[in-house]
Amino acid sequence: MKRNLISTTAIALSLGLAACSGHGMQTTPVQPDAQGTSLIKPMDVTGGIGPSLFNLLLGDAKPNLNGKTLQHLNIGIREIDVVSNGASTMLAKYDTPRVVDVLAHQNDTGEQVARSGAGMQTYQQVRFVVDVASSQALFGRNDTRQLNFLTSTSTFSSVQAGANTVTTADGPGAVDITVTQPFSIPNGSNPDVRVDFNAYESIAMLQDGSIAALPALFISPMSDIASIGGRVLNAQGKPVQNATVVAVASDGSIGNTTFTDDRGRFRVGTLRSGTYRLMIYNQYTTASGQHVSADGATSNAQAITGPTVTATGSGTTTAAGTLAD
Repeated sequence: MKRNLISTTAIALSLGLAACSGHGMQTTPVQPDAQGTSLIKPMDVTGGIGPSLFNLLLGDAKPNLNGKTLQHLNIGIREIDVVSNGASTMLAKYDTPRVVDVLAHQNDTGEQVARSGAGMQTYQQVRFVVDVASSQALFGRNDTRQLNFLTSTSTFSSVQAGANTVTTADGPGAVDITVTQPFSIPNGSNPDVRVDFNAYESIAMLQDGSIAALPALFISPMSDIASIGGRVLNAQGKPVQNATVVAVASDGSIGNTTFTDDRGRFRVGTLRSGTYRLMIYNQYTTASGQHVSADGATSNAQAITGPTVTATGSGTTTAAGTLAD
């Protein structure tokens, strides 16, 4: 593969999770073979950089793992590359890992971490070289746990969410997270591109309390970004909590996933404009192997087919209304 280096580098990056409170979540983790790593204190990360031709934004909200709400999810970035027509271009590289708390950037926002003149064109892949030692899950001031990345492992998801993301080892203390979801940046459009680090799908707490990570990332140019929101209620009109909501595109691919909060509310973000069939799962296994059971569902049916919703790329949330579970 041909490899290029852009001399002027900068890319906007924000990492995060899908909003949900996760109270009452019933979870049973799959115990995969995780690689142990050393723990270091992440460096402080401050605000963004000015406009550029190509910005990546990653974001999401706080999930719940085995009754513990995640407060911060730090991802240490060593390098960011894109692939266009077989040519790999380095957008950013850090001698000291750039650590980003992905939970600090929600609702399709992001932290800018680099700037690039990569230009307006079509890209087939985005690759993040991640520093393992500075990538951590923080549940409280005195509860910090290392992320143990699973490499060369297929997604565990019930719907194969994350099948477009491949994690491989990259020498001592680093992994490559490659997103194979093509996207285009039209001339004259918003140059920002959001990459959603879906932490709900991406991390699981194992029985020994360690954290397994099998990243599931989703990409949408900001000029075409869309989201769908709604509420899931049972037959008695009460909220269904921790139900997994999956947006399935018209071609059968997974647009993105999320889960409902204690009021039954959900918002599936970082979608591209288009038509999606919503599926509600009362029993679900995430990409990283966390088993999730809904609380308050009318029946024990694993999945319920919801409505078809057309989401527009206006940056606003399309209302799906109330979904019956």
